[in-house]
Amino acid sequence: MEQSFYLERLLKLKSNFSVKIISGVRGVGKTTLLKAFAENLRAEGVSTAEIISIDCEADERFKNFQAFYEFVATQTADLEKFFLLVYEIDRVSECEKAINALFVGAPAEIYVTCSNELLAEKIYALLPDNCDVLRMYPPSFAEYKTHFPTEEVLQNYLHFGGLPSTFGANKNSWQRILRGAAYEIMFELVEKNHLSRPDLFHLLIKTLAQNVGKSINLNQLAEQFGSSFGTLKNYLSCAAGLFRKIPRFDAKAEKFLVGLEKFYCVDNGLLSVFATVNENILVENAVCVELWQRGYEVSSVKFGAMNISFVGERSGKKIFVQIMTADYPSARRASRPLRALPNDVEKILITSKPEKNLGDVRSLTLQNFLSNL
Repeated sequence: MEQSFYLERLLKLKSNFSVKIISGVRGVGKTTLLKAFAENLRAEGVSTAEIISIDCEADERFKNFQAFYEFVATQTADLEKFFLLVYEIDRVSECEKAINALFVGAPAEIYVTCSNELLAEKIYALLPDNCDVLRMYPPSFAEYKTHFPTEEVLQNYLHFGGLPSTFGANKNSWQRILRGAAYEIMFELVEKNHLSRPDLFHLLIKTLAQNVGKSINLNQLAEQFGSSFGTLKNYLSCAAGLFRKIPRFDAKAEKFLVGLEKFYCVDNGLLSVFATVNENILVENAVCVELWQRGYEVSSVKFGAMNISFVGERSGKKIFVQIMTADYPSARRASRPLRALPNDVEKILITSKPEKNLGDVRSLTLQNFLSNL
């Protein structure tokens, strides 16, 4: 499932003096990716003895970080250099301590998979200058449509998302499969983060789903939940694997605005499990995820009194994307804030049909945009 895209990015990080964290919700293909990476190492001539693979979910010995560290130290004592590939590192308690010790004291290239975004942040905090995070998302629409080449492919993707567990399934089974996957992910996040109030976490997830694309006041939300702000903030961090926060960018002032964050779900199918949302929200969520999948850091945009759906930034370059909805009666009006932007940025208007005479603004249908055309 789109492994070549992520494998290429992972291979570019090889030989960096850093810890590589492959993060993403359960079921997106992290294990498959790391196994493909191991095969690539062997093909390059790395001996099997120099590739230490540990499955922390399957092996009960490594629940404690000390046992994990001692095992690796014993296995690698005579090696001048080795590759440490760890599956589901978040199953090891206080694993960040072991990763830090191994990174500092051993000649290791360290690669770990992690379903817990909060843990990925902890490891990054310990090694801010020596840590690379590769976030994986469910397969993109371009990949999805190779498995479901039908006239309904776009609608199916918008409503059921791209989790690999739905590939090959009967259409009538998709809701059941997605519901099972969604609640398994939620249970795992509660368990791995030792959350004392799973009811509050569930309520938070449902609230984020119901308010996708809307600015959320966290102080008001904490008061509504009868929770402290600190607890809510911690639970939001734990939910980051499912719902990612995007900041708000003032395009005229060229600065980020504080306290006006929005949240989007990493997969439309999971979003549809947690809340019933309209077609416009499904489109908006799918566009945001597509930008993440392409490696962009995404923000919502304020441009004077007008709004632009998203700006994505990657390698110093920006792409502005406006989604035309019923709020904009014409493509020309919808593209107005885009046309006012500098000419050195990419500008895309997503419409129901291609439009002309929009200056340097490209008009694309949603299907063409998601197909990366």
